[in-house]
Amino acid sequence: MNATTKTTLDLAKTLAKSGFHIPAIEIHTPDGRCWNIATVPAGRGRHLDGHWGPRPGALGGFRLFEIDRENDDAPNEHDAIDGDTWTIDELIDYLRVVGQPKGTTSWDRKNNNHPTT
Repeated sequence: MNATTKTTLDLAKTLAKSGFHIPAIEIHTPDGRCWNIATVPAGRGRHLDGHWGPRPGALGGFRLFEIDRENDDAPNEHDAIDGDTWTIDELIDYLRVVGQPKGTTSWDRKNNNHPTT
């Protein structure tokens, strides 16, 4: 864990102890992309028409949004593999796979290098 992550976690703990609600976090993956992970409490979920709200029996979990500050339609939600929300294990596995730096056939957002092939 780097110093920035540690300091941010310490701040979150202090804010929570002071009565603040922290419903989401922002992370950056090694490929330079920015993500928002929002917590969904038990009893809330996606309805058939697509809106989110109270849903008895929903287990809760996390929603994942990719934040692209250069794109007007951001944030873009990445839907969970199974169900309405991500479990923590699925979320970490997914981010580890999609968040890795790509070869020269992918756009390197951090350095603004576009594909060469």
